[in-house]
Amino acid sequence: MDEEQKRFLERTAADLRAGRDVTIVAFGDSITAGFAVRRGFPSFWKETLAQKYPDARVEMINSGSSGDTTQDGLARLDWSVLSYEPDLVTINFGINDCVLGLGLDEFEMNLVEMIRRIRAGPASEILLLSSQPLETPPYDKLVLDYYQAIEQVAAQMDVGFVDVYGAWMERVHQGTPLGSLILPGMDHPSEAGYRIIAEELMRLFELES
Repeated sequence: MDEEQKRFLERTAADLRAGRDVTIVAFGDSITAGFAVRRGFPSFWKETLAQKYPDARVEMINSGSSGDTTQDGLARLDWSVLSYEPDLVTINFGINDCVLGLGLDEFEMNLVEMIRRIRAGPASEILLLSSQPLETPPYDKLVLDYYQAIEQVAAQMDVGFVDVYGAWMERVHQGTPLGSLILPGMDHPSEAGYRIIAEELMRLFELES
């Protein structure tokens, strides 16, 4: 799966290898913003990109906004994403759409519209991200439908998909307690949880020389 996903980053990876300036916008809700932690996944991701590509200058713009649904994201897409003319955009919504009752059809349409507008503007490379498991029933089950919808939209629109949920569950099955990756009672990642997201993003650059 990683090999298949790497094609969605070809231009960005080539620019990094060549030591060029690269602008990445991390776009999403509080999971992207880094709610209640010192460092979220964009910070860890930028650090590891800088280590791997020391000649490139990576500008990482965190356009995460706590509480946002895809509807909110669309409303601020122009100034939160398009205005930076990024080389790469990560899009990470879903939990708030689920909790606030935005239907799956509307959720999917909003993601499709984001992708269309990015393509019509800066034509950035795009990665859609799912989010982490939730500890709060019944949302822990309901949110999986939204994560599945994200993967379906990625396939439909031919953009990248990063299975954050799957990466977390792999760690849990290997013996990492889920509670150690989530802030107590908050259903948001701890810094250890955010490191997993950054590692999963870096896997797409792993075989790059």
